[in-house]
Parts: sequence; C-alpha cells; structure tokens
Amino acid sequence: MASESSEFGSNYAAEQLRRSRHPLRRLIKKFYLDRVLGEVEAGPTIDFGCGAGQLLARLPAGSVGLEVNPHLVEALRAEGLDARLYDAYVDDFSLRLLDGGRYAAFTISHVLEHFADTPAVMSKLWRACARLGVTTIVAIVPGAKGYASDATHKTFITREWVRDNGLEQCEGYTLERANYFPIDKASVGDWFVFHELHLVYRRTA
Repeated sequence: MASESSEFGSNYAAEQLRRSRHPLRRLIKKFYLDRVLGEVEAGPTIDFGCGAGQLLARLPAGSVGLEVNPHLVEALRAEGLDARLYDAYVDDFSLRLLDGGRYAAFTISHVLEHFADTPAVMSKLWRACARLGVTTIVAIVPGAKGYASDATHKTFITREWVRDNGLEQCEGYTLERANYFPIDKASVGDWFVFHELHLVYRRTA
C-alpha cells in the first residue's frame, strides 16, 4: 500500500487541492491553462494525469480526467467532473477503459518527465489515442529549472530530445509545434521554474 506521503495518499491529494484553490495560484494557472485550451481541438478531451482538475474543469463537455490518486478522483467527482481512477502500468498505457470515437484531443501535462522510458510511454499512449480517434495531442513538460526542482523527474525533454528519439513522427501523429512558454526560448527555463515546453501533435491524414 502506498504511504500517505506518496502521490497516492490523502495528504498529497489534500495539498494539491489546497494549492489549486489559492487565489494567486489560480490567477497564474489561468494564464497557462488559457494557452493549453487554445491548442486543443474543440470537443471532448482526455486529460491524462488530471491532478487537482484545474484543466479538466475548463475542458469541453464530455471530457474525462484520468488520475492515479483515488482521493483526488473522489474530490473531482464530488465537484461534478468526470474523473476516473487509472493505473497506467496495469493497463500498459492502452487506455482500454475509454470508448473510441468520443474524444477529439488528449492532454498530458507535467507527467512524461516522470518516466525513465518516456519514448516507450509516448509510443503506447499515442497508439492508444489513434485507436480512440483522437486528432490532437498536447504534451507539456517543464523547462530546465522546473525539471531540476523535483527529484522524481527522470527524463528531461527538450526539442532536441524529441528529434533525437525520432518522436517528431509517432504512431500516426506528426509534431506540428514545439514551443516554449511563456517565452519561446529554451534558456529562459534555466532560471524560471515555471517555464514549459509545449508539444502539439496532429493526426496524420
């Protein structure tokens, strides 16, 4: 059983929810979420690793959030959001609990950096998205300082990393944009902890 201090515990969930409700954090977060919302296709979206639900709450009707922490799932459901408990390792990242033909987009924010085998994880998830009929995938990862700020991060993802791992094309998707945010310059991430890299993939016709 996971400890209460882990990502599965109630203490972790309570801290995530507390931070998400702080007025200043909400204001800053809105700035980042507006960018993500502008990148996804109009239509129901899968929010992989939905956490405290800030993005999920603003996604189009019919969207679903997948989350490993049962306490967060319970809290989001109490707010009327469609959050579902999901163990990606048990499911081998195949998204079998979801029906095809229902979702236009897939978002995965600040998750990929936690895997040691990120290229394999991306391949599995992108393949699952293709099966579901998803047309747009938006992946968000931290810049250098944000990456270094968390000891659980295992893979540092950059534009060059994507290219070097042959991921500009992945399971029927093409990388359309790879931009840093809020300033499109990788070096900003060396000193600004909230700097991000946004990867936008589109389904190849």
